[in-house]
Amino acid sequence: MSHRTAPGARVTGLAPRGSAPVTRRASVASSAHDWYAARGKLGTIALAFAILSGLVTHSYHLFDYPLWETDEGIYMERAWAVIREGRLSPQTYVFDHAPAGWLMIAAWVMLLPGQFETFGNPVNAGRVLMVILHAASTYFLFEIARKLSRGLLAPTIACFFFNFSWLAVYYQRMVLLDNIMVFWVLLSIYLLLREDVLLFTGLWSGLAFGISVVTKENAIFFAPTIFYLLTRRAKQDESRHFTIFFWLFSAAAPIVAYFLYATLNNELLPTDLSFNLNAGQKGHVSLLYEMWYQIHRDQGTLFNPRSQDPYLYTAWLPKDPFLLIGGTAAMVICIWIGWHVRKKDPALLVAGTLAFEIAFYLARGSVILDFYVIPLIPMYALCIAFVADRALRSIPAPASRFFVPAICGCAALFLLVPPGGYLIKHGQGVNGQPGPLQAADPYHVPLTYLQAEQIAWIRQHIPPNAKIISDDDIWVALHDVAPYYRYDESHWNAASDPQVKKMYGNGNWQDVNYIVLSNGMKHAMILNNTNGQENWMLTALSNSVEVWHASKGSASGQVSVSIWKVQP
Repeated sequence: MSHRTAPGARVTGLAPRGSAPVTRRASVASSAHDWYAARGKLGTIALAFAILSGLVTHSYHLFDYPLWETDEGIYMERAWAVIREGRLSPQTYVFDHAPAGWLMIAAWVMLLPGQFETFGNPVNAGRVLMVILHAASTYFLFEIARKLSRGLLAPTIACFFFNFSWLAVYYQRMVLLDNIMVFWVLLSIYLLLREDVLLFTGLWSGLAFGISVVTKENAIFFAPTIFYLLTRRAKQDESRHFTIFFWLFSAAAPIVAYFLYATLNNELLPTDLSFNLNAGQKGHVSLLYEMWYQIHRDQGTLFNPRSQDPYLYTAWLPKDPFLLIGGTAAMVICIWIGWHVRKKDPALLVAGTLAFEIAFYLARGSVILDFYVIPLIPMYALCIAFVADRALRSIPAPASRFFVPAICGCAALFLLVPPGGYLIKHGQGVNGQPGPLQAADPYHVPLTYLQAEQIAWIRQHIPPNAKIISDDDIWVALHDVAPYYRYDESHWNAASDPQVKKMYGNGNWQDVNYIVLSNGMKHAMILNNTNGQENWMLTALSNSVEVWHASKGSASGQVSVSIWKVQP
C-alpha cells in the first residue's frame, strides 16, 4: 500500500520504517521531537555560545602553543610550492598524501594581504585557517547532533567536549590534514540532514565526502555510516535512486581526478610493475606503490605501552582521559542500543558506528602518529552527548526541570576546574606536591618563541649559502623571506629524496655546514634510520659543536631546540 502526500508537499526522510512519510507542510507545525524542528531562540543562543566558545578556546594563545610541529611545516611548505612554484611540493611529490588539504591552505594564504607572513611565522597563517574551520565544524556538529537527537541537550554536550577538551584544543589548533578532513566529513553529514530532500542533496554531500578523502585518505573509513544515513534519508524520496547515484558519482569524482593526475604524469604504476617493498621505488614515484607501502606499514598495536610510540598512554590519556574512556563506553552503548532501535531512531547507531570506524582505524595495527586521534574527537563527543541525552531524558518531567541543569552544570564545573583540568590545573609543585592553580597549558605555556629565536639566530649568524639540515617546521620561514636559505632542507627529504640528497654530495656528511635541531628531531632521525639512510646526517651531528641552544620545561629540558655547526 503506497502513501499519498498532499499536493505540493515534499517528502522528507529519516521517517521510521512503516510509518507515513513526513511532509514539509506537516513539519512546519512539528513538535520539538520532529527530525526537522526549527532551532528556535534558545537553540540559536546555544549555537552561538558553542561557536564563540570554540573560537575563544582555540584562538587564545594560538601563536604561542603548541610548538610548530613537523607536519605543520610540511603542509605549509607544500602550500608554498603551490603558490610560488606551481607544484604540489618543493621536493619530489611522492604521493604520501593526497593534495586537497594544502591546496585549500594555499587558496587561503593567497587571500591574505601579507600571504605567509600575515601573522608572523608562516605556520601561524595556517593556524588561523584551522580556527576558522573549527568554528564551521562546530556549527556542523551542533546541527548534526540537534537533528539526530531532536533536542538541544545533545548538541550542547557534544560541542562542549569538541571545544573545551584539552585533547581537542591541542591538536585542532595545528595545521594538520586531519582537521581539514573533519571539516569536510561533518559538512557531508550535515548536508544529508538538511530539511529538504532535493535531487542535488546527494551531489553536494558526496562531493564534500570525496574532498575529505583526497584531503586525508582515512576519511574513507566513514563511508559505510554516511552511505547508510544517505539511504535512510532518501528512503521516502521519489528521486532516491538519482540522489544515491549523484552521491556516489560526486564522491568518486575527486578520487578519480587524483588518480588521473598520477596517470597523466606517468606516476600511477611503478617501474616494471614492481611492488617489491624491499627494493624501493626505481625510475619514478608511483601512487599505487605508495598506497601498497602504506598498507603494509606496521608498528604494532596501539594498546602496547612498550611499542615504539605509545601515544595512547603518553599523549592522549594524559590530555583527556574523560573523553577517551567515556567516549569508548558511550560508543559501545550507542552501537548496542542503536542496533535495537535503528528502525525507529537511527541516531545512536549513526553516532556509534562513526566512532567505531575511526577507532578501528586507530586500533587495527599500523603506523600511528599522535595527531591521528583528531577524527575520533567529534565522534566520541557525539556518542557521549547521545548517551547523556538519553539518560537525562529518562528522568521524570517534574524532576528534570531541576536535576538536568544541575547535573549538566556539575559535570561542566568538574571538567573546567581541577581535577578536570580543561581550563585550570595545578602547576608543578615541590617534591611531587601539586603547585598553585594556573591556566591549562594551551592558555598558559609559551613555546613557539623558542623557534622564533632559533630562526632569528640563523638569520643573524649563518650565511644564506650555507648547507643546512633542519626540520620542516621552519622551512617556509627560511625560504619565503630574504635572505633565502636555498640549501636548507629537512632531514626527512635529505634522507629519502635523491634530488635533495645531491645538494649534500649524495650523502657526504662533510658537505653539511649546520644542523638545526627541532624538539625531538634527533629522536626522529634515529627512528627514521631503519635502513641507514640517515647515517651520514647523524655522523655530521656527531662531528658538530653546539653554537646555540634554548629550552623550556622541566629541569631536564624536555622542550629543546638547538643549532650545531659541523666540524669537517
